[in-house]
Amino acid sequence: MQHFCELHSEEQSLRFTENIEGIDEWPYSWPDGEISYRLNNFTDDISKEYRQRRAVTVALRTWQLRISRIKFRRERNPNVSVDFDVSFEDLAHFDNVKGVLAHAYFPGQGEISGDCHINDEWEWVTSTQFATLAKPPLVPILIHEFGHSLGLRHDTRERESIMYPSYDFGKKKNSLHSRDIQRIQERYGTRTLSQRIIDYFQRRRDMAWDFD
Repeated sequence: MQHFCELHSEEQSLRFTENIEGIDEWPYSWPDGEISYRLNNFTDDISKEYRQRRAVTVALRTWQLRISRIKFRRERNPNVSVDFDVSFEDLAHFDNVKGVLAHAYFPGQGEISGDCHINDEWEWVTSTQFATLAKPPLVPILIHEFGHSLGLRHDTRERESIMYPSYDFGKKKNSLHSRDIQRIQERYGTRTLSQRIIDYFQRRRDMAWDFD
């Protein structure tokens, strides 16, 4: 079962859709411990490969700063199996549906659990300050997709949630809402970091220092 991110340009927003019905919350989570991840290839849209790796790291860090029972580790060895395989794929991988930006797999789905595939048909940019409807922002899309990789379904109650089923370009949403934090901490525990530390990393991301 996959989660899809689709573009509906007439609404000046990104709309996220799921192909699962009748389940309020996904029943599976990752066991406590370490989750390994790797970006396996790169898009030509973003000139420097390290910026693309950093985008994945920043998106996962957004969740990591709030939880205590799991920890993300980037795997540098290309020949080692990882929990989260992240890759750019061509349009054929998405059944030639041009509106799909990315998809991710929930936990509890075997070897594909947590994997995230990004549609390289689009012209990607790293963060919201460079984004347009023709150039989707990689970081907030990855934050949303990794929320699904961790087991969160959409939050249809709170429009400011990163897990809300649309992304409004007018608001430049790229951080967690209190509802996102509550839901992810119910699954993976509360990390007792000071708000100053969390705010520091959020400011770095917002100012794109992570991509210098």
